[in-house]
Amino acid sequence: MASKEEYTFGQLMGIITDIQEKISNFYEKAANKMEKTSLKELFLSFSKKTLHQKDMLTEKRRRTVTEMTLEPLTGLRLNEKLTQIDNIIKDEQLVFDKIIELEEILSELYRDVSKKIAYISADVSYLLDNFSREHRKRKRKLESLR
Repeated sequence: MASKEEYTFGQLMGIITDIQEKISNFYEKAANKMEKTSLKELFLSFSKKTLHQKDMLTEKRRRTVTEMTLEPLTGLRLNEKLTQIDNIIKDEQLVFDKIIELEEILSELYRDVSKKIAYISADVSYLLDNFSREHRKRKRKLESLR
């Protein structure tokens, strides 16, 4: 029987901001490996946008009322998604399809977390929903460049 994943709001937001830091670093490294200027600029813009998302999320997190944040959140299958993200980031080969997959995973992650925390923080939920849409746009952009 699989163990039940439980996170408080604060833990969940900490995990997401850590992911955003990793993703930003990943895209910065990917940009440095690109020979094509347009891809280099695209990946650098992804890196900067992800850091901006982290800053916005951190600010919204600070403004969230604390009483609701201690209630455990379950059913996110977060460990599975984190493993997928880490495997893609750690892969030394920069495979375009894997980057597209990364954007899909991030979109799903933000969407799922957004739904789970809507009653705790509508502001953070809205922000994460916007992040989800942003990653879907990135995925479509990358797919068009294949």
